[in-house]
Amino acid sequence: MLNQRLKFALILITFSALGVFFGSYSSDIWTTIKDSAFSSSLVYTSSDPALTSQADNSPTQSLSWETLLPPNDQAAIERYQTIEPQSVQDITSQILRSIQASNDDSYQRALMSTDTVSGLENKRTSISGFIVPIDFYQDQSIRSLFLVPYFGACLHFPPPPPNQMIFAQLERGFKEIDIMQAYTLEGYIDLGLFEDPMGTSAYTFTVGSIAIFNGQPDDVRKH
Repeated sequence: MLNQRLKFALILITFSALGVFFGSYSSDIWTTIKDSAFSSSLVYTSSDPALTSQADNSPTQSLSWETLLPPNDQAAIERYQTIEPQSVQDITSQILRSIQASNDDSYQRALMSTDTVSGLENKRTSISGFIVPIDFYQDQSIRSLFLVPYFGACLHFPPPPPNQMIFAQLERGFKEIDIMQAYTLEGYIDLGLFEDPMGTSAYTFTVGSIAIFNGQPDDVRKH
């Protein structure tokens, strides 16, 4: 009987020790995972104290690219949205839509439209898109950029309409950029035309921060 009690006590002590060990170990693992998963995705922050102070005290409105289009432009662009063809009939329909679009004045105007949406002036906002650098500092950090809704705009494809492009200037220091990665800009959007050989934008942005965005920011084009 004594031996059985001794064995039982030894088993309890052993499992208690293992529980403490694995509990501590799992806690360390969770801490590592948590730190990795929830670490900041910020890649740029403005050093302007006035901008930072405003950010702390102003609510941020998340914008979609669709909200930057006036209703008439939005309707004209949506009229000729293309989808991935699944049959010969789809290809034929797509060709016919392209012919119609080339003769539709409202659609052609929408592709070059500088019309903007009122009420966005100097609003604290965030918007996600792809960065197209257009000017650099001597240390090769980005001085100015366009934010566009989809990858390849201004690079591999023609630029979007001006009201689907945003111009922004940065402080020195933002070098680590992946043009295939989407980013979220947070700061203040405003109306203002900016022209460059890479394209023309109808909006400007005062950038408070830039963070990595994992998703598809374009909600205008059909993919």
